[in-house]
Order: sequence, then structure tokens, then C-alpha cells
Amino acid sequence: MSAADHSRETSEPARSPDRSSLVANLVTAAAGFVSLVQVLRADPWWPLWGLITALALVGLLAYRLRQRRWLAASVSLGLLLLLGGGGVLLAVTRPDHRAASAGPTTAAPAAGTTATAPTTSAPPPTGPAPTGPAATAPAATAPAATGPAAPATVLFSDVVQLGKKTGVELDRGRAERRNTQDADVDVYLDWGYILYSSARHSAMYDDSNKGPEQDADARCRDYRESGQQSFAHHYIGGGNQQYCFTTSEGHPGWLQAVNTLDDGGLIIKVTVWRG
Repeated sequence: MSAADHSRETSEPARSPDRSSLVANLVTAAAGFVSLVQVLRADPWWPLWGLITALALVGLLAYRLRQRRWLAASVSLGLLLLLGGGGVLLAVTRPDHRAASAGPTTAAPAAGTTATAPTTSAPPPTGPAPTGPAATAPAATAPAATGPAAPATVLFSDVVQLGKKTGVELDRGRAERRNTQDADVDVYLDWGYILYSSARHSAMYDDSNKGPEQDADARCRDYRESGQQSFAHHYIGGGNQQYCFTTSEGHPGWLQAVNTLDDGGLIIKVTVWRG
């Protein structure tokens, strides 16, 4: 085998990795460019992703220069410049960038014309001007003062004693004792001092140390309207525990634990408002 043949055989395998790495660079750069375009169009963190992409290409360029693969290095440099220029162009043409740079604008009058404010002409008088007291313009009437909102109508308010595994229905203006937790029970006491609200709403809002009973109606309505986190039941362990709840018919209610009984029962103060 001649020296030329031997040199040809040893040089041909060396080109193959260079070509394969070149193709890999092109595929990686194309995928990076597509992802960069998507990021610049939709992602608010596009500066970070763009910086990461640029650093990756810079690292690839340095690696190719160290290997002395000048063709691959030149392709990496070209892709870096292409992605950098494309990124700047896309960043400038983003809709939010244009809107922020434009700012509020006002229409300028055409050259040679004078801007005039729109005027409205009042209708001509149809008769002689009135004289005397009737000629004076009526004084502007101030809006009627509005007082505090009327208090909500109380549907039920009393102290209720619950035995274990018993409940009460309060929507009819009185406490009707129930021995089962059906759909009409508004407050139910289970074993272990676990107090349940209505099964139709399953909402009990913690109102402990939030204020007196006089302002409880507004607080309970605010809990429901603001969507505050609630639970279907709570453990009553004594102390000043207060809860807002919703009855089976949708009336706002408030209760306060008064005392626990040795047989597993509970005494509570309950108020229900119409609404």
C-alpha cells in the first residue's frame, strides 16, 4: 500500500466526525432558533432564555476553536450572530414593546389649520326673560343623606343545647331537634365534639376573636362573598370559638361555643339572619 493510499484512509475517517458535528450544530441551532422565537413571542422570561441560548452557543464556539475545527467554529459564530440579531429584532417588534414605547398619543391638527374646541350653541329664547323671584336659578339640591344600612332581620337567636349525635333545624324560626344528619339539619354535633354545618353547603368559617355578635352578620356575609376558605366541620374544644355557617335554605348564621358537657353534649349561642 502506497503512502498516499495510507494517508487517504487515515484522513477520510477524520472528516466524518467533523461533518457529523457540523450537522449536529445546524440541527441544534435550528431548534434553538425556533424555541427562541416562541419564547420571545409568549414568555415574559425571554431575556433569561435568550441569555442561556447565547451562552450555550458561545461555549460551543469556544469548544470548536479549542479543537481547531475552523469550519464548525465559523458556523457556530455565524449562528450566534444570527440568533443575536434575530432576538433583538423580535424583541423590538413584540406588541408589548411597541405599546410601551409608543405611549399615549394625541392627534395633531393638520398643517395650516387651527385647532378649535368643539362648541355647542344654546337654543334661542322663545319668549321674554322672566323677572322677579322666578328669574333666579334654582339652587342645586344636595343628594339625600343616606344613613347606615338597615340591620338584617333576625330569623332565630337563642341558646341551643346539643346532645351527641343530634342536630337542629333553624330555618323555621325555632330550633327543631333532629336525631339524624339529614339534608335539613343546619347544625349537627357528632361524637368527640365535632360540629358540622348544613350538608347542602358544608361551609363553616372561623370567626374566633373577630368581633362581637352585633357585627357578626356583616362578617359572615363577607366570608361567603369573598370566598374565604371554609370547612364542613370543626372540633369544639372549649374557649371562645365562633363560626359563621350557612343554613340548608341559604341563610347566614353565626354560632358561639358556650360550654361542653361531660356526656359529649354542647351548649352554643346561635343567631340566624334572613337572607
